[in-house]
Amino acid sequence: MSLVVAEGLSKSYGRVIAVDGLSLEVKEGSVVGLVGPNGAGKTTTFRIVLGLVKPDEGHVEVFGENPWDNPDAHAKIGVVYEKSLFPASEKVLDYLERVCRIYGRPESRASEVLLLVDLEEATGRSIKALSAGMLQKFAIAHAIINEPQFVIADEITSNLDPKARGMLLDLILQLHKDQKVTFLLSSHILPELSRVCDSIVMINKGKVCACGSLMELYEKFAANIIRVSTDKPDLLAEAVRKLGYVESVDMISQGISIKIEKEGSDRVYEDVSRLAREVKARILGIETQSASLEELYTLVIDSGGR
Repeated sequence: MSLVVAEGLSKSYGRVIAVDGLSLEVKEGSVVGLVGPNGAGKTTTFRIVLGLVKPDEGHVEVFGENPWDNPDAHAKIGVVYEKSLFPASEKVLDYLERVCRIYGRPESRASEVLLLVDLEEATGRSIKALSAGMLQKFAIAHAIINEPQFVIADEITSNLDPKARGMLLDLILQLHKDQKVTFLLSSHILPELSRVCDSIVMINKGKVCACGSLMELYEKFAANIIRVSTDKPDLLAEAVRKLGYVESVDMISQGISIKIEKEGSDRVYEDVSRLAREVKARILGIETQSASLEELYTLVIDSGGR
């Protein structure tokens, strides 16, 4: 079942095109990462999905309904904003109990969610006394207090140190596993997303460049990159560029990185070894390159998503 189906979304603010023909699907039980640099259109996409902004073109359904001005759809969604604002002077537990009353939930639910996010010891603190990491946990507690089926989190790990980011992502995995929450996350800090997301949507300048599971994206865009360590990278690079199936050769630390067409995968090791002998270069190592998510995103952007 698809919780979110968006097709051909476009949204402009004056001359600025924030979203440009974007399509997106989030299936129930998944953790989907929306990946892109600042200004790529992530936040505008979220606002359209949440029903806070109307698209200029296109169509979106959440739980099979148009989310615009739709309280029934909104009640099933939890939201964590990049910069969540709460009444600073209120106590943690007091505020969440008030939220419970607004939702018509028992006040005991406030203590339950604080336990879930490991903030039970902060119940008597004022919200302004929470650290950045604790405040993000508190924002998640606020987002799940009504037991939503679906949570949208925009740049959830921004402005956190690595330890706090790791703890927050562990919490997302726990909620996904134990509470069966479906997540749509955005981030421009890419390494963490590979830990929690089972699928990735890569966007740039408001357009989807690629989407799929990490394995699918790696196989399509990064599987045909060979890293060669050599004592004469300049000479070997010049020779390798003449191979018909080689798309590009880049200089890297202590060697070269070769991007090849798929039909060259069976010949590249033999050909590189032969060329190294011809230019009298010594090969110190040759292997398929393991790309990080950041490198994968760069490959997708450079290729135009092809």
